Amino acid sequence: MTDIKEYRNNKKDEKSPEEFRKRIMAHRIRNLLLIVCVATVVISIAAGLYIQIKNQSYSACVTIASEKKQQYNGTTILAYQNGFLTYSKDGISYTDYKGNVIWNQTYGMQSPIVAVRDKWVAVGDYNGHIVYNINADGSAQEIDTNLPIRQLAVSANGVVAAILEDSSVTWIKVYNPNGENAISIKTTMQKSGYPMSVSLSDTGKLMQVAYLKAESGNVKSVVSFYNFDEVGQNYTDTMVSVYEYANSVIPFSAFMNANTAFSVADNRLDIYQDAEIPRSIYQGFLNEEIQDVYYNENYIGLVFYDTTGVEKYRLDVYDQSGKKILEKSFGLEYRDIIFTKDAIVIYDEAECILMGFNGREKYAGDIVDQTLLLKPLGGKRFLAVTAEALEILEMK
Repeated sequence: MTDIKEYRNNKKDEKSPEEFRKRIMAHRIRNLLLIVCVATVVISIAAGLYIQIKNQSYSACVTIASEKKQQYNGTTILAYQNGFLTYSKDGISYTDYKGNVIWNQTYGMQSPIVAVRDKWVAVGDYNGHIVYNINADGSAQEIDTNLPIRQLAVSANGVVAAILEDSSVTWIKVYNPNGENAISIKTTMQKSGYPMSVSLSDTGKLMQVAYLKAESGNVKSVVSFYNFDEVGQNYTDTMVSVYEYANSVIPFSAFMNANTAFSVADNRLDIYQDAEIPRSIYQGFLNEEIQDVYYNENYIGLVFYDTTGVEKYRLDVYDQSGKKILEKSFGLEYRDIIFTKDAIVIYDEAECILMGFNGREKYAGDIVDQTLLLKPLGGKRFLAVTAEALEILEMK
């Protein structure tokens, strides 16, 4: 009898399956809330640090490493990969930020013109007929165009486009990375107009050409897009889209990335998008004369004279959609303007302005003297190529 009573009491102390499930659910909810709270705190801290770093200001720029370099007289210097290119009439070379010469290509050219895209470099002689298409490892493909070169473009995968002069005919020829002539487009002033600018998408699949054409005494520009892939085979001469602009001269056009291109005329900015058939997505009319054009994969920068008289220049920055995200006046007699992922760098031979895309200045002051090239290395560090040395600079 006693055993039966104890058994019944023990049964009363046991939890029912429903009550057990409720306890498990409550435990899971508590754990979930704890995870959410911890994640919220971590995200808040990370966001705070990002904003702090993004808006961080600096009061000095100091040299933390320096190395004497070979003197180059009559050379041009361009940013490239982890260092820079130096080229002249006698050759072109790539030097990394530590001063190591990675590769060197010799040649004899009167007026070398250089096109750079990602790891590829195309160098040819204006009015000559030889092009060297060089990869980051220094391997080079020599291309003989057989006609005088007027302009070059190269894609991020080594496709080369060249504008070539041939008396009354102008050719646009496209070469594979191995140097083979893959596409030849014949142009005439009467039919298509004269090609003023040529550019290639990152993939080399799309080509943009800006033509200048005269009709009935009037001048107009024509921007044509060619697709060398399957889509383009369904169109005449692979030309998939074309845009005409009356009373405009377009001396500059470029691809920002694989599917965004733009053209700049004396009186307008136009942006096109699509990886197959580029369409006009933005048309902006300009009332001032453009002094310079700068761009990267995300932004377009146009430099004007500052009409307010407060400073000498004004920089207008547009995103890929054509939205103007910045209008900033500055007085520096700049050598170059660079767009990084989250900052704008304006510099001359001895000074630098570093600012965010919100226009907030992070630094405005001295850098090393006789700066020929200033290249961001990531974070707060920069490579400065001067007349006598390579210097690593750090913002403090």
